[in-house]
Amino acid sequence: MQDTGHYVLSHLVQFTGLTDRTLRNYIASGILQGEKINGVWHFTPEQFEAFMTHPAVRPSILAKHHSLVYDFLLDMKKPAPDMCVVLDIPHANHKDAAEFFCCRINQSENSPLRFSFHRENEHARIILTGDAAAVTQLLKEYYSEYPLA
Repeated sequence: MQDTGHYVLSHLVQFTGLTDRTLRNYIASGILQGEKINGVWHFTPEQFEAFMTHPAVRPSILAKHHSLVYDFLLDMKKPAPDMCVVLDIPHANHKDAAEFFCCRINQSENSPLRFSFHRENEHARIILTGDAAAVTQLLKEYYSEYPLA
């Protein structure tokens, strides 16, 4: 993702929490603009940003983001230690933060984590839920690469 400056559909699934089918419906309707290259949809950062802030899409994305926390709180019978972290990063380089978490989670085929990213102006909010050890490890990796100021 960082090499080309483009996102693919699986990245948008991670960022938004929306399904692949829903995103393809947004492509068909013209709300999500992109380019199909060798059978794979590619999106520029500008196209991604326009989609994320589109008034017809934004409420759905926010609902998906909120559901991560609500679902975590409602499930009181988890079989193993789970963790939910809401990380607010003021004045963050939101692109780097989002790409860090998205790439790390996508690198693992069977990632035990769920991820959500939301940005308001220069503030980023990242929600991570899943296996407590995996969430802790990911946060350690993030802060070793992007230390607290």
